[in-house]
This record gives sequence, structure tokens and C-alpha cells, in this order.
Amino acid sequence: MFLSLEDVLADPTLDTADPVVLAGKSELSRSVRWVHTSEVLDVAELLRGDELLLVGGVSLASASREERVAYIRGLASRGVAGIAIETGSYLAAVPDEMVEEAVRLGFPLVELRRVVRFVEVTQAINGLLVNESVRRLQLAAGVSHALALGLSNGAELPELMQILAVEAQADTKLTAPSGEVLAEAQLAADEPTPTRGAGQPVTAPVSSGGVTVALLTLTPRPGANLPLLDAALDRAPESLGLALLRSRPLSRVERDTHELFALTRSEAPQSSGRFAEVASRLGILDHDAWVSTVARVGPGQALATGIESALGGTGRTVISEIDQDLHTCLVALRISGTTLAVARQEILGDLRSVPLPPQVTLAVGPGTRDLQRISHCLHEARTTLDLLDGSHPAVVDSVALGVPRLVAALDRHVWVSMFIEEQIGELITGDEQRGTRLFDTLATYIRHSCNKTETAAALHLQRQSLYQRLDRVMRALGRPEPSSSRWAAITVAVELEVARRELAGSAGGGRSLLLTGNRGSNLGDAVRHPREGAEGHRRR
Repeated sequence: MFLSLEDVLADPTLDTADPVVLAGKSELSRSVRWVHTSEVLDVAELLRGDELLLVGGVSLASASREERVAYIRGLASRGVAGIAIETGSYLAAVPDEMVEEAVRLGFPLVELRRVVRFVEVTQAINGLLVNESVRRLQLAAGVSHALALGLSNGAELPELMQILAVEAQADTKLTAPSGEVLAEAQLAADEPTPTRGAGQPVTAPVSSGGVTVALLTLTPRPGANLPLLDAALDRAPESLGLALLRSRPLSRVERDTHELFALTRSEAPQSSGRFAEVASRLGILDHDAWVSTVARVGPGQALATGIESALGGTGRTVISEIDQDLHTCLVALRISGTTLAVARQEILGDLRSVPLPPQVTLAVGPGTRDLQRISHCLHEARTTLDLLDGSHPAVVDSVALGVPRLVAALDRHVWVSMFIEEQIGELITGDEQRGTRLFDTLATYIRHSCNKTETAAALHLQRQSLYQRLDRVMRALGRPEPSSSRWAAITVAVELEVARRELAGSAGGGRSLLLTGNRGSNLGDAVRHPREGAEGHRRR
């Protein structure tokens, strides 16, 4: 069981430290899994996420500005719940650059203005977390026992749903992927309810034979016991899956669909006879090309979102799978007389015409005419979803994000960094040392096909000012010829660096700007210096 960051800061052991939230005030509802203390600057790699980190400032006091910024960025990218820094002993105040970076990333940063014993804080709060976890296990055991007893007594699905309603103190509904309500039960009006807080409807997928076949929704009554609701949501799907397996065994199409998607995720080659056999039975083998889509759905939106109806146009065969919060579709196409690129654009247009719920994010992966590359297309669609943050359109084209996907795949190799360094490293270093934005100027210039008029307009500069900047850029690069192979390498390096900065911002919650970085957009904003906040749009 987790506590919210707000609850942890209100605990008496931390409240006496006079905590002040300097950044991430809108994120205080984040769950805290554990409270940890460390003065090690590279501690992020040792954390699992959802921790509150308590810091006395010993190492931060002697760290450079760059190290402090990287420290915050690393914690945010790791999914840490927040950091609380004690001031007074080693740090007179939390450094401005740390606050600015935390604000930019939406990362909770708290100043502790009075000294407290960190060991007492960790013992008290972690003790609460352990006690809550034990209590949750006890509640979950009660729910499991009641449902198991119902199953052993031959209870059918409607009876199990009624048992669950009583145990969870909530109205229950089980919905099939088609939108059909399989069973539901309401808590009787005279049923006693505990007195703890109320919550919104919560959902969980229900699997049968390894296939997600339904969505369980629990709607708590006023005064619901939220830990009990959480325990029921954790344990009930297993029992309901067994009941579904008994009353509604999987069809051959459902089993084949599950196997085909499992094969695309396996390391076995898709050219195997088994893959072709399953694809043939599903009716997608004898086609010209294939396109994948992957949607990440919000609570209660895992089913009937209109995606499949939009994909099922003339000459298309669609198979789909729901797995946790991912809705994956494989579209088989007959495209004689046209191109794959045109067919993909038609799919994108059809999907963008569907009024998807606000929580739904969908990526259209690269298309392929080679059956063996279906796995790659599905993987790239999922990768695209991982690259996005909260400022993207509902439907995104993976191909349009080709460079960020490439950087995400290759950035673990040192040669990517070395290539950028050798081509434009001096320009980037000069920006860091002098506080200039010449890299932004170069990136905008390249994105506007080296058109100086359009570049000046995008950067809100007078032409003479742009000429001066470009002269400094070319001098730093050794004045390469625009038609040379050297200029081509510089262009590639610039796109890689733009993508790296974009990925760094997305990992920490920064807004996604490469989606609008086409010709005519303001790349001066899209490639802000990593150390500048969202407000840092001033032109130098």
C-alpha cells in the first residue's frame, strides 16, 4: 500500500521540519512506496521509483551547477516520487538551478527548513507503509477466500459478481471486448458500508487462458473502504477469469489471435511455419502489406473505443488484442494500384476522424510488405508511445518520429555521442560556456531548408542579426560547404541532438515538441537549451 506524497509530508516526523514545496506542487498526489536517504549524487540508478529521497545536502554543497541539474534530471527520469533537501547545515538554500530544473520537469522538490533526524522519519513512515501493506494482504485474502468458496460451490458468474459487490462494498460490472455486459451486480441499499473515503470507478483487465477477455469495473459507494477496493481489484480478476473459462471457453479465433501476437513478441523467427499457419487461419496471410497500431488506454477505456471500426475499411482485415493498458491491432491490407505510404496515410486519417476519449493515445507503426517484419512494426509502435508525453495529438505517426526512435534505440552506444561531438561538439560547448543559443539557430536553419528569410521569421530576428549568428555558427563548424558530405553529416548530427534533447525532456515530463517540428514551425522553441526552463524563450 502506498501513501501520497502529501500525506508523507504531513506526517508529524516530517511536518516538524517545516517543509516548503518549491516545485511540483501539482504532483503531491504521487504515491510514495518507500522513504530513502542518501547523499550519493548518482543514486538514481539504485532506485526503483516511487521513493521520497531525503537529502542533507552534503554532496550537493560541493557539486557543480551541471551536476546538480543532472541530479534532478536523473531522479525525475527514474520515477522518484520527490526529493526533500534540508537547508541550513550544508546548504543555505536550495540552489536555483535545481529548482528551475524541477519546475521544468514537474518534479516535486521540497525544502526542509528545520533539522530533523532522518532515521526517525524513515522508521516512522516506512513503518506505516509496511503496516498498510500487511493490512492490504489481509483484506485481499478475505476477498480471495469468499470468491474461492463461491467457485467451489458452483457459483455462476452473476453470483460471483454479487459476492464481489458485498466483499468490495462496490457496484460491479464485467464487460466483454465487444462492449457486451457479461454480468453485473449492485450493492444493496441496506448493506453496511465502512466510513473511510470514497473514490471514482476503478478497472482491471480479466484474463482467461492468458487472453484478456473482459474488463472489471468497481464503482465504490460513498464511504467506501479504499484499501479494500484496491485489494478486491487485485484478487478478483483471477477468480472471474476461472469462471469465464468454465462458462465461456475461448474460441479458436481468440486462441489463434493470442498465439500470433505472442509469436510477434518472441525471439523465434516469424518465418516459421507456425506463424504462417496461424496468420492464414486468421485471414491475414494472403495480403499485400501490414500496418500495426498500438493504443494506450486510460481507466475504463480499454474496450469499445471505436479504433477497430475505424481500421476496418474496404480491403482491410483487422485482428486485435487487449493486454493490460495496451490495445494492439494488426491491419492486413490489399493495396494493389497504390503505395503503402498512401495506405498508411488513409489509416491515419480514418483514426483521426474517430472521437477517441481524452485518455487514449494511439501510435500507427511503420508499415511493411514483408511478413517477417511485422514484429518490428509492432515494436516501433510501442516505442513511439513510450516517447510521448502529455502534449501530443491523440493519434501519432511513428514514421514522423523516426529520428527520436533511432536515438532511443542507439543512444546506449557511445558512438552516437561521439558522432555528435565530432560534428557539432564545439558549437554545443560554446553555447554552454557562453550562454548562447547558436545550436538552436543552426537547427532552425536546417529545418527551414537553409532559407534565411523563413529562419529569421521563425526565430523572430532581424535578417542582419541572423546573418551575424550564422557567421558565428559557420566559424565554429569550420565553414563547411553547403553541398558537401561534411554538411550532410552536420545535418544528421543536428537531428540526432534535437532528438536527444527531446527525449531527455520527455523522460522527465517535459513537453513533446518534435511532433510539431516540421518546416514552418519554430524550432527555436523546440530545441531549447536543456538547462533553460519552459519560460526560457528569450533570444540571445
